[in-house]
Amino acid sequence: MKRRFALIPAYKPNENLIYFVQSIEKRGIEVVVVNDGSGEEYLPLFSQLEKNSRAKVIHFYINQGKGAALKQGLSYLNEIEDDFVVITLDADGQHSLKDALYLLDKSMENEDSLILGSREQSKDSPIRSRIGNYITKKVFYLSTGVNIEDTQTGMRAFHKSLIPELLKIKGERYEYEMNMLLEFAKKDIKMREYTIETIYINDNEESHFDTIKDSVRIYSQIIKFCTSSILSFIIDFLVYTICFLFSGSIVLSNAIARIISLHFNFYINKKFVFKNKKNDEKGITKEYISYLGLALFIFIMNTLILRGIVETLQINAYIAKILTEVILFTLSYLVQKNLVFSKKTVEEKGYIAS
Repeated sequence: MKRRFALIPAYKPNENLIYFVQSIEKRGIEVVVVNDGSGEEYLPLFSQLEKNSRAKVIHFYINQGKGAALKQGLSYLNEIEDDFVVITLDADGQHSLKDALYLLDKSMENEDSLILGSREQSKDSPIRSRIGNYITKKVFYLSTGVNIEDTQTGMRAFHKSLIPELLKIKGERYEYEMNMLLEFAKKDIKMREYTIETIYINDNEESHFDTIKDSVRIYSQIIKFCTSSILSFIIDFLVYTICFLFSGSIVLSNAIARIISLHFNFYINKKFVFKNKKNDEKGITKEYISYLGLALFIFIMNTLILRGIVETLQINAYIAKILTEVILFTLSYLVQKNLVFSKKTVEEKGYIAS
């Protein structure tokens, strides 16, 4: 039978961690705990954990983040030659052992898949958790086209064969878990969701998630894309306005504005948003042609919608321009993300809901 491991990143845990680890070990699961720089005052707790359990405890002496802690634990596990499966668990006791055992079994049955424990949100869930889960779910779908119900779950099981892929993923803090899903979706690695019990202790007050800083890290690519699009829109709108004042032609003004803004947008998205590193002439040409194809389609749709709003609804030409750009924003993002600047074309995302 395969060995089973639980990997637990821990930052300033309470003494319940000791009982949690002991309960896990009673089920025949080996435990690796990473002390993520909790501070000297927590060293006695980790010392007690080592004395009263068989857990392997790895220490960071300064806080490096959940992603860094997970990768340190994975690096340790990657050196073990035996066949095994792993489940990641939070240190705050918000995961049930019954669910952990269930997901480990599913991981043994599906060695090629990342197994996700999906929490069902209800009216009794903390409001910030419900809002956070909803936003990240929608952001993830917007970015990948893959629908995952709980992108923030810390309960994830996988076979040792996936560890090398997990170690390549960027991110040192909470963004690591979102990056994991993004990379797996992009590389066509299967992800399977199974419903688990939703447990929030003290309204989730012990969570170390920094709403502002960690949200920025998680949504960084979306934020950069929005910034790029806003800058491109400003250029587009200014050129459109100047040309329309002189020519009075919606089509001509829109065409000139689009040609100038799309080249600016292409350069910014390639270099700073999606950071595609293709430098060969063939790769760049293919990207540029793909982008021009998208731009031509967007321009045709843009012009048709723009003229339709102005002529049919009798809306001011400048306000109509803004409305049109808003309508086409999401379409442009999805095509650029998944086709133009995609590192790998994924025909099927491999997402399986259970």
